[in-house]
This record gives sequence, structure tokens and C-alpha cells, in this order.
Amino acid sequence: MKKYRKLKNGQEVEELETSINLIIKTKCPTKWIIEDLETGQKYRANGNTEIGKMFTPLS
Repeated sequence: MKKYRKLKNGQEVEELETSINLIIKTKCPTKWIIEDLETGQKYRANGNTEIGKMFTPLS
């Protein structure tokens, strides 16, 4: 059975059974911001290349 998640704007999106990799290749990582559309949390890339430490939460 498919699972869905509700985003902040009310839209429902399908949840996959397994996680996937999202990759951004760039020479200027600190220009990038990502936003979790489910929670509203935003993160800015900080230039660190260690997985789990690449983004800093924005308040």
C-alpha cells in the first residue's frame, strides 16, 4: 500500500519504500539552500564534504 506525506501547503506526496540519494554537484556549495516542504525547515550548504554535516539549519 502506498504511503503519503502532507506538505505545509496541504499537498500530499507519495513516500517511497526506500530512501534515494539526492546529489548536487557544484563548485560553490554555500550558495545552495534546501527546504523540507513537510516541516518547513531550511538548510544551507556549508562546504563540508562529510555526509551528515554538509548542511547547517537556518533559523
